[in-house]
Amino acid sequence: MNSSYRLGTLAVLSIVALRLMIGWHFFREGADKLVSGKFSSAGFMVIAKGPLTPLFHWFVWDLDGRVRLDREGTLEAWNQYREQVVAHFGFDAKQAAKAKDAQKLREEQFTSLLDENAEDIAKYFRGLERRDKYRGEASRTEVASLRDQLATIEMELTRDLKGWLTKIDAMWQGLEDDLNGLATPEQVARGHLALGKPGRKLMDTIFIDQIIPTFDLLVGILLILGLFTRITSLAAAGFLAMIVATQWPGAPGAVPAHYQAIEMFGCLVLAAVGAGRFAGLDFLVGCLLRKCCPPKTEKK
Repeated sequence: MNSSYRLGTLAVLSIVALRLMIGWHFFREGADKLVSGKFSSAGFMVIAKGPLTPLFHWFVWDLDGRVRLDREGTLEAWNQYREQVVAHFGFDAKQAAKAKDAQKLREEQFTSLLDENAEDIAKYFRGLERRDKYRGEASRTEVASLRDQLATIEMELTRDLKGWLTKIDAMWQGLEDDLNGLATPEQVARGHLALGKPGRKLMDTIFIDQIIPTFDLLVGILLILGLFTRITSLAAAGFLAMIVATQWPGAPGAVPAHYQAIEMFGCLVLAAVGAGRFAGLDFLVGCLLRKCCPPKTEKK
């Protein structure tokens, strides 16, 4: 009897500890992302390995840089944005002229970068065509040596693109900051106007990046409190499963996602046992529901 009691107590304490530890991990991940404001899910999507790679790549906005390396498209997007800022804040003639000067400066930086790297950028786009052609050949993914050759091509393309996009992204952000910075204190009250990204999809990484920090924080708080634990744990397990799927077990080049897999199964355990019933608010919610809506008894 005493042995069974001790075993039961130990099991309950272990479940509570598991719930609190996973909850704290999610809470800290969400809080850190929100505080830093620099979280991006694109990294997970870009390095995805396995059969779901095309799906994860689909989520990444401008994965190959075609949008940001488009001279005419970028300049037109910036021009439209300047007009939107002028209208949004109600700039006077002097502010509108400064906005135009700020845009001109960024345009000169952008066109200078494209002109200086014109030959390499043209080579890059030819590389994209070659990569896409190789991806369509089954032998390139089945034969190890050919698969390695394709991986080398993709790595070189990514390396070249990253350098350009880092500078271009700074220009996009700089233009947004410059134009919003022209607003007076009274105009600032109308709210910051963000520079939109052309060619976006409904569910892309930019949208996902706005959700995940809050999702992590909310999951962490609910698990720590032991509130709505079953559905929260299932949601957390599904999120972790997506992370594990970006590095498909056994896929060539995949990075093991062991700790995410372990935490995923831990969340499934929390959902299965209803961990919020133990030292959690789910116990109180259950009591209130039974008190307010007692089970009906059949009349004899």
